[in-house]
Amino acid sequence: MRTPEFRTVSPEDKLIYELMPILIGIGPHEDLLCYGSCFIAWPHMAITAKHVVEELLKHDPGIVLGQPGKYEYWIAQVKWNGDQHSYVIWTIDSIATSPHSDIAIIWLRALDQNAAQYKDWKSVPVTFDPPPIGATVRAFGLHNFRFDGSRVNVDGKFEHIEFNCERSISTGTVKEHYWEGRDRGLYNFPCLEVDARFEHGMSGGLVITEDSQVCGIVCGSLPATSADEEHISYVSMLWPMMAIPVDARLIPGGVESTRYCLQDLSARGIFTPTGWDRVLIQETLDTGGPLTIRYLRKK
Repeated sequence: MRTPEFRTVSPEDKLIYELMPILIGIGPHEDLLCYGSCFIAWPHMAITAKHVVEELLKHDPGIVLGQPGKYEYWIAQVKWNGDQHSYVIWTIDSIATSPHSDIAIIWLRALDQNAAQYKDWKSVPVTFDPPPIGATVRAFGLHNFRFDGSRVNVDGKFEHIEFNCERSISTGTVKEHYWEGRDRGLYNFPCLEVDARFEHGMSGGLVITEDSQVCGIVCGSLPATSADEEHISYVSMLWPMMAIPVDARLIPGGVESTRYCLQDLSARGIFTPTGWDRVLIQETLDTGGPLTIRYLRKK
């Protein structure tokens, strides 16, 4: 069992910079917002916490009505080539959220030619099987966002945007599995309880096992009130994401009038986390019933 630890990601760990882009909004009055953490799980697909997306929609509610956004959104990756870095900038093509968990998918669209030519996608293996109680996990997230150094021109428009943040890694131990959710309120979805420290802004960051598989995302924390008290934090299990709706145009051979979910992509060999085929989804929406989901755990 490893003692909980919270530290800054090493500047030498360049993979995490490319895996975890920064989600920012540029407002109509040249205001800048940063929403939280996310990570690249598959080409053109980023995963974050649903409450991160809900915060974005508070500032831009017209998006859910199909209206043009008030903000311009950038999902900015830092790409390293030796000691030199450049930015790959994406925008939001579409957003889909889980009806069963604190998970959202942001589908990425190239903002410029540089992103359109980006082919060297970085990813890490994803598993739906949670680490056992007592196992060590590591959470990566962004926090303490700053836009110091950004400049506007004489017309009041940005001529330069400078964004900085702290990238942190928090190590802790799995304390409990909540397959049906911890409670009926804040954590009413499948999650893990860990003793890692999560800072504000880390929500949506990836959580990995000791063998470097993504097993969940940061979704919340109850900070310790004294130096002698443990942090209590929560990690969303990932398997409910299989029921997230997916646009038919993303499905090879998809029919526009048919409803699809992320599991339909996995069934076609696209994004196949460990355990995807053990997620059982039953849909009765056409008859006014619910969409239910459960996971067949490994014995």
